[in-house]
Amino acid sequence: MSIEKRMKKRIQQIDDNLDQIVKNPYEKKHRFPLWAKISIPIGSVVLASIVALSVILPLSQSKISNLQSHRLTTPKLAKISEVRNYDISSKTFNSYTSFAKKFSSLMMEANNKEKEESLGISIPDAYLCLAITGVISTDEARNDVLSYLELKDMDELRTSVKEIVSTMGTLFKNKDDKLVGGYNLNSVWFNPEKVSLIKEKDEELYKDLEEVFDASLYLEALTSDTANQYLKENGLKDMPVPDIKLNDEDPSAINVMSTYYCLDYFPEETKQTYLNQYKSGNHKMDYTYGNNTSKVDYLTQIYDGGSVYENDNFYGSRMSIGGNLSIDYFLPNDKNALPSSILDDVLNNNYHQKQSSYYDRENQLQDTFAHKVIINAPYFSLDNVAELSNRDLSGILPIITKRGAGERIAKANSGFGMCLDYIKQFSVMKFNYDGFYSCSVTISGIETTSMPWYPEYEEFELTLDHPYVFEVTKNVKVDNNTTISKVPLVVGEIVNPNYSD
Repeated sequence: MSIEKRMKKRIQQIDDNLDQIVKNPYEKKHRFPLWAKISIPIGSVVLASIVALSVILPLSQSKISNLQSHRLTTPKLAKISEVRNYDISSKTFNSYTSFAKKFSSLMMEANNKEKEESLGISIPDAYLCLAITGVISTDEARNDVLSYLELKDMDELRTSVKEIVSTMGTLFKNKDDKLVGGYNLNSVWFNPEKVSLIKEKDEELYKDLEEVFDASLYLEALTSDTANQYLKENGLKDMPVPDIKLNDEDPSAINVMSTYYCLDYFPEETKQTYLNQYKSGNHKMDYTYGNNTSKVDYLTQIYDGGSVYENDNFYGSRMSIGGNLSIDYFLPNDKNALPSSILDDVLNNNYHQKQSSYYDRENQLQDTFAHKVIINAPYFSLDNVAELSNRDLSGILPIITKRGAGERIAKANSGFGMCLDYIKQFSVMKFNYDGFYSCSVTISGIETTSMPWYPEYEEFELTLDHPYVFEVTKNVKVDNNTTISKVPLVVGEIVNPNYSD
């Protein structure tokens, strides 16, 4: 690459970065500055050394990214409350629970194809990530998402998102003065190398992103560094987060990033009991996987009046954490069976409460569904990376995976269309003497398509299986007109093809 070309590329990068901070971030044309062209021949030896160094060092190393300077919108919602909110509409409930079944099943299937391993899928951030991806896309692509979420229009989506954030994405303090519940962060990232924001802003869209979806918009490519920096600056302080690793060699045109913290604690007295058991080093149970049996740390919860879930292939019950969260456990009857063998039945609630009996005060036998429940549950920790590729997603989202993604708010600099390329989820989860903790980040990647957009026309099939007319034509220009006309050369009827050679 020549000195002039290197200098041109470097100055373009600097110009773009300054423009992002100071100038209008919307569509603009860049030209190579005249002063740079004039100064190239002067001091070429010194300049060559500087340019060579600049080309070698990536921009991420030459400066520390200031996310604040690239932010276009500011979230409006307060997501720490003094009161727990339980209220949710049936429409939101049905949409969310249906999504949970479909999405978690697809994630498990796609990521455990080769070998079934431990994997936890976080639902709220996945729902919100997909919802925001749809909102910033064209009507046709957005309807693709609405259909998958089983919602009919934007009004229902707004309501659903508000209720999910309020009931599942808001923290409150428990009786031990600890924040428990859920906490959500949303952001949208526009790579200026690949897209330009649409000049004529859709004011309603921007308002929704701020006030309903609580999203920050950044005119900056989402890389591993910027994603992890965003979490560090905006996430819950001193809480574990997943290490996000993206394709930094070719960042996506647009990314939607949704983060969800989920946490609850055992009461302090109960925690101390569990902690002392753990510290003793001898409170362990046998855990068998395949042909291997090992000793693992665990805790025991005992309570009266609990439910027992029953299916032909498994049993289950519920453990309470700290009054905010609970964990339902489902155990296959076959010790050699993998969790996938019962997953569909669990997701579809294909089980019932086990009936039991007890003697009342008059010593009369009574039927009941209540049990004295004893749960021995191993501690576990997960560090997950799960992904759905364009191919995985195209079966459930046939339109947005081909066209229209993100095009309500930005256009590809290439002039091509944009599609939903992937959904990735990074998460850390832990269950131990403290309680349960999860931090999950779901990222959707929107990429420019490799081909210009073409309409998909309705299919029509013509089978000439009975007598027909044919016409051989030729294109001509009449009176030097640029419009093409056609003239017939041969006109005929076929009653019986009667072909011979």
